Amino acid sequence: MAATRRVLLCAAFVVAACTTTEAREVPAAAPAPSADFATEAAELLVRFECNRCHDGLPGPEPVRDRHCVRCHQDIHGDRFDAPPDVIARWKSNIVSLRMVPSLEGVGSRLRRDWVRSHLLEPSDVRPQLTATMPRLALGEDEAEILAAFLVPGEQLTARFRPWDRARGALLYRELGCQSCHRFTGANAGPASSHFAGGRTPSTAAIALAPDLAFARQRLQPGQVEGWLRSPTSVAPKTLMPTFDLDATQARQLAAFILESPLTAPPPRSVPTRLPVLDRPVSYDEVSERVFKKICWHCHADPDFAFGDGGPGHSGGFGFPARRLDLSTYSGVASGSVGPDGQRRSVFTPIANGTPRLVAHLLARHREEAGTPVPGIRGMPLGLPALPPEDIQLVESWIAQGRPGSFDP
Repeated sequence: MAATRRVLLCAAFVVAACTTTEAREVPAAAPAPSADFATEAAELLVRFECNRCHDGLPGPEPVRDRHCVRCHQDIHGDRFDAPPDVIARWKSNIVSLRMVPSLEGVGSRLRRDWVRSHLLEPSDVRPQLTATMPRLALGEDEAEILAAFLVPGEQLTARFRPWDRARGALLYRELGCQSCHRFTGANAGPASSHFAGGRTPSTAAIALAPDLAFARQRLQPGQVEGWLRSPTSVAPKTLMPTFDLDATQARQLAAFILESPLTAPPPRSVPTRLPVLDRPVSYDEVSERVFKKICWHCHADPDFAFGDGGPGHSGGFGFPARRLDLSTYSGVASGSVGPDGQRRSVFTPIANGTPRLVAHLLARHREEAGTPVPGIRGMPLGLPALPPEDIQLVESWIAQGRPGSFDP
């Protein structure tokens, strides 16, 4: 009888060992925000004009001409009232800010500390999108308030079994998750021969799919399984497909996403600054390749743009009106309004001798490498840094005395 009890006891230990779950270790949740945050957060959402790009926020939607994304979508969808030749020209120039993630349901998915850090130092979460979250003039307290408002509560504990991750890897490939998602640094295996579990994803779905390497920092571990089983119950308008996953499959897939070992990507280097050109560079060349291709979307003449010269001219996204018009020679020459309220040249060298305009263009490369320049906001705001050759063109034009024809 004693031997029998020992056998049964050993068997019980084996069963317990095979069915145990492991809690994912995560930092403790920040305390839930007080009601006082709501008013402050609402004021910040208005000041930083978050709904000019993002849906899913409280309050009325801005009119189309103040909604950057909706305006771009209407132009490409032939819903904008303008001459056909103008529409054709706009379509060729507008390649970004046509798709932006909605903030619907983020409180049930994202981690508060990640939202805060992303507001302060945005990262390239969605590599298929041209634009990234712009680096706004947010203070730490303001980022804390917005993060607490967007993520009022958190569920940070998830329990996985020892074999879940390996089985989740098989499921990840079977469902074709890599049809939309990158998983930088993970051993996700070869791409599936079919798309998204037999479905062909839309262009927008691929563009908006985040790199899953960020998932363990971005997502609340305790919410991932529910999101995988029914994305539309969290965000009804999401483009994430709903698969027929049972609870076990969702747990296994979550384990693979949250706990796969990641190989750190190589650090992003800052390209070498090119010397000024020996050949003549005209304003017309600089305007065509740089100012009117990129810059004037935010730095324009208000009379041309329905009274709004963009955030870099009339102000917006929390920035004051700098009155910098990069759409004409005379506009560029007239400079911008500095912090003291006085006009200043954008060609004046800063402390290291670099013309101010060039310094802002170079700083964007530093931001993309994760080393922002204190006191210098990289431009173009939230868009890829200009190629070194384009910055070289601008700097060469400035070095040659800024030749060009004045506007009639």
